[in-house]
Amino acid sequence: MRRKIEGQHHPLVKTVRRMVRSGELAEDGFVLLETVRLIEDALASGVEITSVLVNSRAVGRFNRLLERLPVETAVYEVAAKVFETLVTTETSQGILALAAEPRWQEEDLFPSGRPPLILVLAGLQDPGNLGTVLRAAEAFGATGVLLTQGTVSPYNAKAIRATAGALFRLPVLRGLSVATILALLRRRKVKLLTSVVAAGTSLSKANLTGPIAVVFGSEGAGAPPEFRAAGEPLTIPLAPAVESLNVAAAAAVILYEIARQRKAVTSGE
Repeated sequence: MRRKIEGQHHPLVKTVRRMVRSGELAEDGFVLLETVRLIEDALASGVEITSVLVNSRAVGRFNRLLERLPVETAVYEVAAKVFETLVTTETSQGILALAAEPRWQEEDLFPSGRPPLILVLAGLQDPGNLGTVLRAAEAFGATGVLLTQGTVSPYNAKAIRATAGALFRLPVLRGLSVATILALLRRRKVKLLTSVVAAGTSLSKANLTGPIAVVFGSEGAGAPPEFRAAGEPLTIPLAPAVESLNVAAAAAVILYEIARQRKAVTSGE
């Protein structure tokens, strides 16, 4: 049964508006999804969707998607003038959903049957970069991601969109101190590599087939000194005229090389 929301003071409207205004689309264990693709990804990943809000002027466009929702999902037709206050983009698709926030544990980063490949993101501030790195991490077989304190939230609206749904499938632990991450990696016997602009082991010469974690620092300052001291420096060879790569581009290049080396080992090349 679909319900209608006509006014600004409905509790669900207040919750969504508060999330949108804060820029942090996660609250009380729920994540706000703003596109059809993200809602479909959440459904395909088995994520619980508790509520769906549809612009009353666009309900007909989403009938097929709404039919796929579990019977317990509450569906609301929201008056257009109210719905327009609930989105973070100028061109909304006309549908929003509240989904259960993924809850990951340390063990989720260490699946059996393959060596762990963990990304450590330390101080990234651009949500688009963060989301793009998470998307690349999933694409190239990373087993999980660790985010240090001070790193932008993966539930920032722009970050969520940039992940293209990877946020629901890739284990991510956030808000960790550098000391906690270093202790975790030592306990799990994972080799630490730190991406640096120059003077590190060339990417093509590094052995990346074992259990490893790769640190990527902030867009301006790079990796924290504790990671630089604890990890082996790793450098992407670049043309002389190029000083460095954007952190998302660097992560994609390194992840590709790791995937290439691991595939060569498993296929006996």
